[in-house]
Amino acid sequence: MLERDAAKYPFLKEAVRLVDALNIQLNDLADPSFSKILDRATERVTEAIIEGVVEAKLEDYMTELLSYPVASMLVSLKGDSFLDRRYALAEAVRIYFLLMKEDSKTLFDIAINEFNWDLQNTKENYDGQTYPFKLFFNNYLHSSSIFHEDKWKLVNRILKNGYVLLQQNEVARLIQGEVEMLIRERVSNRVNFDLPSPIKLKLEEISKIFEENRRKIGAEDLPLEVIREAFPPCMTYCLEGLLSGRRASHMERFALTSFLINVGMPIESIVDLYVSVTDFDEALTRYQIEHIAGLKGNKTRYTPPLCDTLRTHGICRNKDEICERIKHPLNYYRIKAKRVIASQPKENGTNIINN
Repeated sequence: MLERDAAKYPFLKEAVRLVDALNIQLNDLADPSFSKILDRATERVTEAIIEGVVEAKLEDYMTELLSYPVASMLVSLKGDSFLDRRYALAEAVRIYFLLMKEDSKTLFDIAINEFNWDLQNTKENYDGQTYPFKLFFNNYLHSSSIFHEDKWKLVNRILKNGYVLLQQNEVARLIQGEVEMLIRERVSNRVNFDLPSPIKLKLEEISKIFEENRRKIGAEDLPLEVIREAFPPCMTYCLEGLLSGRRASHMERFALTSFLINVGMPIESIVDLYVSVTDFDEALTRYQIEHIAGLKGNKTRYTPPLCDTLRTHGICRNKDEICERIKHPLNYYRIKAKRVIASQPKENGTNIINN
């Protein structure tokens, strides 16, 4: 395997074998000759935390390749499930961007050799659009399970003789999903052993950066007019999931967006929240948000679903004593907001979070 290909796609079986053949031990990473690898591994995790995507730096193939398992090790050592998800998604998005530049042969090789997909060439035409790929529906269901957008539901796809018709960007996106699941499984396997000093220092550096940025990526930075402490647990779940990169269902997005509109978050700020979503389309997202706000379409301003509806869709999470006596998330917000305001010294005003 070419070193460049292994550096681009370090999850490939051949890339893993190449790394294993080098037989690099933990103590080897403490040697100054490996400092570039350790630095790049730390940088990968830092990029995932701050940017939400790991940049592909292919000038030094071997450093890029070897830094991948080291970065995964550092995430595993940190032992935080939130970081697990953040890092797995960031590396998977990196793969998606690389695949979008590849020819179809590369996608076929990865899909068939790495994930055992039944992926085939086709030239099916529907509604004036040509579909160059078709994927067996069982493979499609497994790979798309990580996505919750309506367009990935099998009922919304073109299915012919057991195969789902796909565009190249959709194949790349499905591979991204497989890679994300693979990496998340790998980093969630916790390890615990004595670390050489250089690795311990890098882990401390990552921990510091993570804690400094957790408030931001954990949905704590909100506009002044929104009282974050008053959010019901279900909306906190939706918002933190969105900003951590978790694939949100249509109902989650609708519930969260309508809630934020009704508690006073500006449209622009809500649009900015969705920037963290991998398939973010600003024009479409803005239109959807404005539609929910009653500025487009039938001019109806929507409110969040009732608690019973949220419960049916699995969005009711971490119920507390207020949840037991309300039927709507906005009622929760009103009750909790009063408590928050009452708990603050009058001269300081309400305890609100700066944008």
